[in-house]
Amino acid sequence: MDKSWFVGVDRFQRDLKEFARSVEVRYDASVLEPILDALGDRVADTWPAVRTTTHPVPQRAVNVRLNNFAFAAQPARILREAGLLSFTGHPIERVLAEVSATLPVLWGVDIGVAAGVQKIWMLFPETIGIRQLLRFPAIPEAIHGHAEHLTHYGDRVAILGLDFLSHTMNVYSQVLAPGTLTGDDIRAALAELDLVSATEDELRVLGQSFNIYRTFSWDSPRIQRVCFPVRCSRENFPTHLHPVLERFVDGAPYAGAGAQRFNFYAAYGADDRYYKVQADYTSPDGATLPDRKTPEMIQAATYPDGR
Repeated sequence: MDKSWFVGVDRFQRDLKEFARSVEVRYDASVLEPILDALGDRVADTWPAVRTTTHPVPQRAVNVRLNNFAFAAQPARILREAGLLSFTGHPIERVLAEVSATLPVLWGVDIGVAAGVQKIWMLFPETIGIRQLLRFPAIPEAIHGHAEHLTHYGDRVAILGLDFLSHTMNVYSQVLAPGTLTGDDIRAALAELDLVSATEDELRVLGQSFNIYRTFSWDSPRIQRVCFPVRCSRENFPTHLHPVLERFVDGAPYAGAGAQRFNFYAAYGADDRYYKVQADYTSPDGATLPDRKTPEMIQAATYPDGR
């Protein structure tokens, strides 16, 4: 990764505070500073992005996501040794240990600007099959129960996201060419899982989804939610779907070169839907995704006219 994006901790924190202010989320420097201090110079080796949701203000959060830590960086170990990532004997800790001991991974860390370390991601340079995932004994039983669904809608696993606050696990499919998942596919997937249906307005956007991911819990046989992300520019982001999206996109700080890019997400659960927005904080030049895909490749495939 090109370290030239790194604007220094002071500017980085000011911009994160502005992200939080724009969507009425509390920012706590006393939570964030020790994490950035513990990660140190490794932060400059990452591709940072910032996200929020359309949850009501009391449940809304702003998170900074640091992606593409090299395997040797071991951010989870560093954060645990610093007392910033707590282990309590939950199976999620065994998944972290078993997978990283067996497969090469790149790391990501998701940090709430008021809550601290939330997620640890493991990105597979080469995607793995569903059967290979099922071999890890500590994964939620619900993943076994949905193996056919996982295979049918994106049959490879690119990323695992381990949420240490909610004790849930996200399973991300491989990067898909935009248009691979049709509106009919999305309708069928949500109906099959008895989740809230997508609206026609949402489906018009989600036809450009570049993967699908599901959230599992160790406490339920159900899939907790399904989420579809779409790569966007500022100009074509579907801000009309919710005023929080518009405020976040319009006011998003940026420390990179070239046009700022965003991800739109629609998430569907058993009883409700909500949206998420993620802003690149810097250019993704040099960032890598599983199977040697890049964010620029997704952007080019989504908008071949260069928008």
